[in-house]
Amino acid sequence: MALALAWGMPQHPRGRVASISDEKLQELRDRVDLVAVVQRRVQLKKSGRDLRGLCPFHGEKTPSFYVVPDKRIFHCFGCGKTGDAIKFVMELEGKSFPEAAEALALEAGIELSPQDPQEARRAARRAALGEVNEKASTFFERVLWEHPKGKVAREHLAKRGISVETAKAWRLGYAPNLWDALCKSLAQKKVEASLVEEAGLGIPRGKGPGKGTLYDRFRGRLTIPIRESGRIVAFGGRLLEGESEAKYLNSPETPLYHKGQVLFALDRAREAVRREGVALFTEGYFDAIGLHQAGITAAVATCGTAMTERHLELVSRAGAKELVFIFDGDAAGIRAATRASELAAAAGVTARVLVPPDGEDPDETVARTGTAGFRELLSAAQPALEFLLDRELLRVGKDASVEARVRTVEAVRGIVRAAPKGLARDLYIDKVAQKLGAPPDAVRMALEAPARAEQGSARPTTPLPQRPPMRAGAARMAAGTTRQRSAGGDADERPQGLARSPAPPETAGSRPQAPRPAARRLAQQIELRIVAQMLQGTELSLLVESSGAAARFTHAGLRELAERAFAQARAGSLDAAALVQSVEHDALRDKLGKVIEEIDASVRGVERDQAFLATARRTLESALRKHASVAGQEEIGQRNAAAAPRVAHGDGEGGQKTGA
Repeated sequence: MALALAWGMPQHPRGRVASISDEKLQELRDRVDLVAVVQRRVQLKKSGRDLRGLCPFHGEKTPSFYVVPDKRIFHCFGCGKTGDAIKFVMELEGKSFPEAAEALALEAGIELSPQDPQEARRAARRAALGEVNEKASTFFERVLWEHPKGKVAREHLAKRGISVETAKAWRLGYAPNLWDALCKSLAQKKVEASLVEEAGLGIPRGKGPGKGTLYDRFRGRLTIPIRESGRIVAFGGRLLEGESEAKYLNSPETPLYHKGQVLFALDRAREAVRREGVALFTEGYFDAIGLHQAGITAAVATCGTAMTERHLELVSRAGAKELVFIFDGDAAGIRAATRASELAAAAGVTARVLVPPDGEDPDETVARTGTAGFRELLSAAQPALEFLLDRELLRVGKDASVEARVRTVEAVRGIVRAAPKGLARDLYIDKVAQKLGAPPDAVRMALEAPARAEQGSARPTTPLPQRPPMRAGAARMAAGTTRQRSAGGDADERPQGLARSPAPPETAGSRPQAPRPAARRLAQQIELRIVAQMLQGTELSLLVESSGAAARFTHAGLRELAERAFAQARAGSLDAAALVQSVEHDALRDKLGKVIEEIDASVRGVERDQAFLATARRTLESALRKHASVAGQEEIGQRNAAAAPRVAHGDGEGGQKTGA
């Protein structure tokens, strides 16, 4: 007997794909076999005129999921999910409405809309790049399993505990330590050289008899295919033979691949993430592969870049209600956990942190503890807020004064301030206060004092220091202005750049302010140049890190960016483009991009050999020496300002408390 259901046809967002007409969407719904679509993932049995099975969206032992062929809809009485074939694909595969509609239309042979010719060409190019990557993956696999040169990679996999079955399932391969083995193989298969280069697999020679011909990007490396939407979009490579600064190498950004928008292993983890409601973020490809091999199948990894809002969106769409960050306990790992926790807090998603013991990688830990033991560690993972606070409290000591403990909120300021205002933020503050054994009001003051100094910055997690009016040189760097609203609601003209305009002149009864030294303005200009120069290469980034200059940066945004670059450089996966795009403050991102373009233009056509590197080092060392001198002047100015006598004030709006 048919179910007496009162559901109507689900309404999808209109205008999501402007070129798809209502008539075409209705044709798609009419022609797609919902039963066939559902049966790919759900075992269905007849129940009267309908079909019934275990719901794929929540765990259950008694079937409550129904497909109603007459109405072309599904419904679960357990979790309430309902919809048509498009909705089913959206929910199950984490696709957007247009992506799900296009996937079903492709299967049904329906042309949803006449494509714009330019977009059609771009789509065809992306498809061609996908085919090139597929051919490359097959080449790498054959070298790994069939060629003597693959022996070193087979031995490495065995040493890591990666089984042959797992390696073949993940399509791991090996790029031989030869200059152009892959490029020659693809050329023999009549693959256009321009496609090989655009896919990031080949690099044109800059000089010599073969100038302009391609050589392989991946050489002497174990290759890991990165998949998205059912196709290989890029590769990661782990160095096994030869010499290179980078232990791991990733494909560059291509029309097919944007590393800030792709999560490695999500295609395999999606079902477990939906079932368990948890996504496990790891730092490396083999961390994720090792966990999957052990049956911990909700693990994903970022592709050599820091976590982004897009990454969070991807796992949220897959059904994650909670995140666990499995990171190293070193400084880079803590920074990564902090950044990721801030993003999670801003999105209202629960986040916990697990640091494997004794400096182990997650795949090493799960091999030692077994699946059950590792799941126990996951269950015991600390909430991110508590984890970061505990780290900071351990540093200051358990016997520290209340004032010293309150100052440790710096470690979690970004998380608390990323949380939505109101109840969510109050709950965070209460947790911090309880952990510190300090009054909530004291914690609130410590957390919110920088927010008052920013005076309405649009990006509270990246506070911008103040500076005096710009001179001509700085004004040229900060070209362009933006209309911003002041606290009182009036629009004011303010230059977009590295620092904000000075506060208004003092009024009677306010505390005298020491003038902001010109050193602050000059320091920020030098810092911008240092960051742009260090992004030119791994060795240059490590040079800046070893100098300790970033700790004295006056611009918080540049300091944070430098720290992320240091982490990538240490991992051998410096990605300048992704780092620049990760800058939250629009004006700063534009400024940095322009300086990098200037540097690139000045060295265009120059061979980046050892002589080039030596010159770049000397230039950077000179900038670091100049910054050390200017930063010293700024610190002297700050100490003088701090030592200036305070004048009593009456209303509390213009001054700040002294002391801890």
